[in-house]
Amino acid sequence: MSDAPLSLLHAVRRWLDDGSDCEAVVHGDHRLSYRALAARALALADTLRARGIRPGDRVAVLFTPRPEALVTLLGTWLAGATWLGINPRFKRPEQRQNLTDSGAKLLIALETVGKTDLRPDLDAHAADLGIDVMRVGAGLWHGDLPPPVPEDTVPARWDAALAGFDGAVPAVIIFTSGSTGRPKGALITHQGLAFRCHTLQRDRFAVPHVRQVLDLPVNHIGALASGIGVAFVAGGALVMNEQFDPGFTIRAIGAEQLHVLSGVPAMLDRIVAHPDFDTADLTTLRYVSWGAGPINPRVLSALMGRTDAEFSQQYGQTESNGPICYTPPTRDIEILLNTTGKPDPAIALRIADDRGTPVPVGDEGEVQVRHPHPFAGYLNNPDATAEAFTPDGWLRTGDRARLREDGYLVFCGRSKEMYKSGGFNVYPREVEIALEDHPAIRAAAVIGIEDADWGQVGHAFVEGDPVDPETVIAWCRDRLANYKVPKHLTVMDRLPRTPVDKVDRMVLKDRAEAAARTRRDGQS
Repeated sequence: MSDAPLSLLHAVRRWLDDGSDCEAVVHGDHRLSYRALAARALALADTLRARGIRPGDRVAVLFTPRPEALVTLLGTWLAGATWLGINPRFKRPEQRQNLTDSGAKLLIALETVGKTDLRPDLDAHAADLGIDVMRVGAGLWHGDLPPPVPEDTVPARWDAALAGFDGAVPAVIIFTSGSTGRPKGALITHQGLAFRCHTLQRDRFAVPHVRQVLDLPVNHIGALASGIGVAFVAGGALVMNEQFDPGFTIRAIGAEQLHVLSGVPAMLDRIVAHPDFDTADLTTLRYVSWGAGPINPRVLSALMGRTDAEFSQQYGQTESNGPICYTPPTRDIEILLNTTGKPDPAIALRIADDRGTPVPVGDEGEVQVRHPHPFAGYLNNPDATAEAFTPDGWLRTGDRARLREDGYLVFCGRSKEMYKSGGFNVYPREVEIALEDHPAIRAAAVIGIEDADWGQVGHAFVEGDPVDPETVIAWCRDRLANYKVPKHLTVMDRLPRTPVDKVDRMVLKDRAEAAARTRRDGQS
């Protein structure tokens, strides 16, 4: 794809010339053009160099979605360093783990997030780790960030920074969720990130100067690629909100003339359920997009009824630089509810058996991909990097799926979430779909736990209205083979979720195992 930029710095350069007054950021009453954003980024790059940051160093950043986060991203890259985002919800030990594992030389962080005072954490990191800390106050641009350079100097200074730029070096480190153990730092290259953002904008959000809300954690691949990167490529505007608020998003669509509504399914569910949804001005929406799981049919129907937008979902992971498959924008309900879209034509995909041999169309296997600009492995973890790829160079996703005759992919579940009950493979997503078809259940998660009789059995956690567990289990018996039916079920007001609103399976696994221990103790 020769028209893809070498990096997102190269993408931004297009919007810095005289006469280009593209709006880049809206945050409350503040609005910044790309040139104004770049002027602050260049000033930060100078400050980073003055504080000892050199090409190849790592700069850690702890920010909510606000304009300074974008400045840290661009400024870090202009200084030749690699950017590491730390989730603001992390507690001190989690922050420290990211800082020590990455070897970050400097931390740029908010002093407060909401009602949480992070100053004791920052003091501890400076004292215990010896890390240099730049602090930013609650008000926009308050604290250690420098004032911008003169805007008339921006284009020439930007060009100088791009001279000799190497797109193969890591742009960002994204720590994986750690669902299978200690989090691993995935190294995403400049060219890989820019390539993915370019194809996302071209193939799914093809609007000049596309406008959308950014409220996902900025350390997440979804925010970096589908949000920030798409905007940088298109000269688009990001309406930033420090946390997801369905009312804010609904109001912003009309007030800011947004083109894209995106998020995880739980976010779209809350938008549809908001009292302002039925009367909001949604006429500017061109696309509705989601990832990290299937959408509820009720939510899809409500969104289709209120907009003329086209719809698209995506499936991918951090190590693939974002989406592997996506739905070409459509209003075809069958495709949207029953598939995760088609393989991205810009990458190669195969469904393979345990030996790495491609399986016939319609058969289930592991999703494996080859990317023209693959991730550069896991930081300081050559064994995990080697395990991530097949001997012939395909990325192992650990996901199970099958391809339909029409080329659409049907997701079957995570290989690492699969469990064996009575010798049979059970993929939790299949069971969860059956549970979510129940009218009283909004969402479900199934965890495999050890069982003396069956090897493993399913413990289902469901979110929804009060319902009798035995009635729900009977519902499953009418729809699933007996070995797939959960043996235990817990009804909850709300399933625990990660900072990006995915179901937190680690928390549920702990609860399921604790419940199993209690049952065993009661029987002894």
